[in-house]
Amino acid sequence: MKICFASIDIEHDVHTGDDKTFQGIDGMDKIFDIFAKLDIPATIFITGDVLDKYPDKVRQLAKNYEIASHSYAHRYFNELSYSEKEVDIKKFMDIYEKVLGSRPLGFRAPSHVIDRYTFGLLGKYGFKYDSSLVPHYPPFKKYRGYSGRAPLTPYNVTRNGGVTLVEIPVTGQSFGIPMAGAWIRKLPVWFYKILFIFNKPKFITLSMHSWDALDERFLPKLTKILEILRNNGYVFKSGEQIATELSSGAMERVAG
Repeated sequence: MKICFASIDIEHDVHTGDDKTFQGIDGMDKIFDIFAKLDIPATIFITGDVLDKYPDKVRQLAKNYEIASHSYAHRYFNELSYSEKEVDIKKFMDIYEKVLGSRPLGFRAPSHVIDRYTFGLLGKYGFKYDSSLVPHYPPFKKYRGYSGRAPLTPYNVTRNGGVTLVEIPVTGQSFGIPMAGAWIRKLPVWFYKILFIFNKPKFITLSMHSWDALDERFLPKLTKILEILRNNGYVFKSGEQIATELSSGAMERVAG
């Protein structure tokens, strides 16, 4: 069985700096219409400031999708002190519990920048999995979150203080080319179709942002990409499903 982890990062619009705008939040319903039509489970990595501004919208999304953490303020964690990291995570947990009445299981660091101290904090606050690490990336593309080669399928990882979490890597297609919103917008669909003729990785991540829907090129391409994945035998699973199956030993049997 081949598995696809579909995820959406919901945050402020790209390149808005400190004066944050959220036009992508209003347009992202079109993404979820596509997911609902094709019956695709997905995990939403959401920031705390979105939870603050749109609690009713998030509650509605939580009826059909897993809601995970994308930090509170979307500040790059490599620019924060240990105490600032903890304040951000704690602030997110507080607003998450206020809005949804539970605690998140998954975490994705802004721009995928994560370190062993953050892993320790994730364990402290009860997270079960992380999906920050980018295990491969095109050599011609500099990327803030790429920290070197890592496993391409989900695995258990032990970090600072002996904390063990499931890592769900952000695994791309061939040559480190990701199946991500910005790339999907720019590359023709036939390019991905050809890649799947030659390579069908047993695990792949499909990721996008709420603001991807603002680009009129994205939505029709997303539908076709999802159909390509399904036609190539991929089963879609949420982060919670993947982490639970790996922890129980089922994922090794499924993906191996």
